[in-house]
Amino acid sequence: MIKNRDIVVVGLAALDSRIGSNVINLAHEFAKNNRVLYVNYPIDRFTMWRDKNDSVVQNRVQRMKSDEPNLVKLEDNFWTFYPATVLESISQLPANWLFDILNKINNKRLAREVNKAIKRLVFTDIIVFNDTDMFRSFYLKENIGAKTYVYYTRDNMIAVDFWKTQGIRIEAALMAKSDLVVANSTYLAELAQQFNPNSFYVGQGCDVSIFDKKLIATPPIDMEPI
Repeated sequence: MIKNRDIVVVGLAALDSRIGSNVINLAHEFAKNNRVLYVNYPIDRFTMWRDKNDSVVQNRVQRMKSDEPNLVKLEDNFWTFYPATVLESISQLPANWLFDILNKINNKRLAREVNKAIKRLVFTDIIVFNDTDMFRSFYLKENIGAKTYVYYTRDNMIAVDFWKTQGIRIEAALMAKSDLVVANSTYLAELAQQFNPNSFYVGQGCDVSIFDKKLIATPPIDMEPI
């Protein structure tokens, strides 16, 4: 079990999104024995234009313009961070050389913001836990001086057309350069092992707390005969 470490969590799920993700649950688990900084992904330029009427996007833009704090403590050992930057929309660029140039720029913008947060929190000996954020966090280890980089593959993203243009190439390269790759299925672990021998199946996990019979004072009437 990892204890007394500083963990920076990045990924495809933001705490202000409308859907949940198991990486959020993982981050809370990490925080039981470690300090955790959960980095919400920055919005990109195309999304900011396309979804300008979306309340989540509007809140992000407003947060960047206002004095509202972008580093928020949610509970003991757990902080969430909203990077005050906008990234270029590059995922569908067909030219590898252009994508790589702009992706380095995007990575530097994100890392510049993350470095502000880890400096304020005095994070050291950092572990980066990356939940499938293959583009924006490709250079995060070196850009923030982290000690360990863990890539978490929980969906076969490159099977989806949106990710194929650059994802096939970039995810393989990111897995290869990661210190450790963990997967929530044996299939994804086997795929990852093609690029990194330090790839392991870790399971999915399940929150069974709602099934604790101690929480049920009296059984529902229609279930009494069961």
